[in-house]
Amino acid sequence: MIRITSIETFCNEFVGFVRVTDETGSQGWGQVSTYHSDITCQVLHRQVAPWVLGVQISDLDDLLDLVTEREHKFPGSYLRRAIGGFDTAIWDLRGKQSQKPVVELLGGKAG
Repeated sequence: MIRITSIETFCNEFVGFVRVTDETGSQGWGQVSTYHSDITCQVLHRQVAPWVLGVQISDLDDLLDLVTEREHKFPGSYLRRAIGGFDTAIWDLRGKQSQKPVVELLGGKAG
C-alpha cells in the first residue's frame, strides 16, 4: 500500500487548498471551508497531519475515524473542515491513481 509523504496547504483567510502527496509522487487536491480558511489550515497541520503522515491510505474511513478519536477533545468545526479538505484530496489522489473520475469511485457515473 502507498503511504502519504506530505501535506501542504495554500491558504489565506478566504480560501484554502490542501495538496497531499504519496510516496510515488502522485498528488491529490482538496479544499477546506472558505470561512477562516487560514485557521482551518493550521488545524489541519496540527491535528490531522500528525496522524496521517506516513500512513497507508488503503482505508480512508478508518484513517479519518482515527483522527477523530485521537483529537476527541477538540471536535469543533475547524477540525471537521480540516478533515474535509484532507478527505477530498485523498479522493482526488485515488481517482488519479486509478485513472477514473472520483464519481465512479463513489459508485456514480460521470456526466
